[in-house]
Amino acid sequence: MSVPVPKVSFLVPLFNHVQQTQEMLVSLLASLPQGLHFELIFADDASTDGTRDWLSTLSDPRIQIALNESNLGYANTNNVAAALATGHYLALLNNDLVFAPGWLEPMLDALEAPGLNAGIVGNLQYRVLDGGLDHAGVVLTPRGQFDHVRKEPAFGEQAREVYVTTGACMLMRRADFEAVGGFDDVFVNGCEDIDLCLKIRAGGKKIYVAQTSKILHHVSLSRSRASLQNEKNSHYLYGKWRKEIKLQLTKNWVGWLAAPASNYAEYLDGVLEDSFKSKPHIAAMAIAEAAILREEARWQRELGLASSGHTWMNQVQVTGVKEVPQRRMFLAEEEVSLSLDHIKTARNFYVCARLLDDFDPESIAIELSVNGAQKKTCRLTEGRVINVGIIDPLIFPGSKNHLKAAVYFIDAKGVALRPAPNAMLISHFVIDDEVVRPS
Repeated sequence: MSVPVPKVSFLVPLFNHVQQTQEMLVSLLASLPQGLHFELIFADDASTDGTRDWLSTLSDPRIQIALNESNLGYANTNNVAAALATGHYLALLNNDLVFAPGWLEPMLDALEAPGLNAGIVGNLQYRVLDGGLDHAGVVLTPRGQFDHVRKEPAFGEQAREVYVTTGACMLMRRADFEAVGGFDDVFVNGCEDIDLCLKIRAGGKKIYVAQTSKILHHVSLSRSRASLQNEKNSHYLYGKWRKEIKLQLTKNWVGWLAAPASNYAEYLDGVLEDSFKSKPHIAAMAIAEAAILREEARWQRELGLASSGHTWMNQVQVTGVKEVPQRRMFLAEEEVSLSLDHIKTARNFYVCARLLDDFDPESIAIELSVNGAQKKTCRLTEGRVINVGIIDPLIFPGSKNHLKAAVYFIDAKGVALRPAPNAMLISHFVIDDEVVRPS
C-alpha cells in the first residue's frame, strides 16, 4: 500500500531554546486541522543545550530529524530541511512560535486561490511578551529600510498583498522554493526571507498576508538581529536587489508625496519644497536614490569597505560671505550659498556661527535649504550661539549641489518678515561630519 504524499511539510530550523521548541511542537500538533496529511522536519543547527537529547526521544513517524555537524546558519539549515521534504507545500516555521487552531487554513486558502497568484503567504504575528502586533507584512520605510508593519490591518480581506513577509512563519509551494534555488546561503541569520520573497516576486508571483491567520512569537529569540553580521546581510541584499528596491521605494514615495506631509514627516528633517513636489515621479526617484546612497555610505563606514574619499571637500565654493580677519570669521550677507561637486551623500549640513550683538535672538530665524528641494526653518535656542542644521540632506549625485542659509527677521509667531543681512558671523560649516571653512 503506497503512502500518500504529505500536503504540507513543516520545516523547523533549531538552534538551542529546547523548552520553546517543545512548547511549539505541542501547540502546532494541537492546532492542525483534522485529517491533514503532513510531515515535520526538525533541522538542528548544532545546538549546545539539551535540544539533541530531546530530539532523540521523539518517536512520531511524521517527524524527521536532520542534524548539522556544525553551525550552518538559518538559510543553510532551512535548505537542509527542504531537501528532505516531500510535501506539496512548505511551511517554514521558527521554533519560538505558539499556535492555536485556525492559523493554517487561511494561509492554505490564500495560496490555493487561483485569482491571487500567491507565491508566499505569511500571517499576523503577535508578541508573546505583551500581545502586541509585531508583523503584518514587511515594507520599505521612507528611509529605504525594511521594517515590519505593526499596525492592525483593516478587516474584510482574507488576504492582503504585501511587499515581502517574514520567514518566521510562511507558506509556499515546494516547487516554487526549489525553482528559485531555496534560500541564498550567502546570508547568515538575516535577510534570507526578504531575498526569498524578492526572488518569488521576480518570477511573477505575489506575496500575501492572511489576515485571519494569527500566531504568537517569542520575537527574535533564537537569532540576534542587531549585529555587524546583519549589516553585512543588508549590504549584500541591497547590492543584489538595488534596482528592484529603488523601483519599489520610488513607487512608495510617489504615493507619499500625494498624501499629507505628516505621513512621512518623521522620516524627513524639515519639509519638501512645493516646486520639488510638483514633479512627483522625478522627486520620488531622487529621494529613493538619496536614501539608498545614504545606506550604502553607512555600510562603507561600518563594514570598513573601500571608499572613494571626500574629493568634494577640495571643490566647495562659498558665496555670500565677507571675511572678518580680526575675528577669523566670515560675515554672512543676505544669503550664503555653498556649491559642491562630486558628493554622493551626506549625513548632515550644519551652520556654525554667532549672532551679532545688534540683533535680538528671539526675532531671528535661519532658513536652510538644499538643492531647492528641502528646507528647514531654525529658531535660535542657545542665545547668540548658532548651531543649526539639516540631518540627511537631499544630496543629488552627478550634479552640482547647492546648500544655502539665509537669516530672517520673524514676528512673535515665527513668521518670516524680511531678510536680516549682516546678522551673523560664520566660523565654519559641517557637511557629512566634515568641517568646511569659507575661503
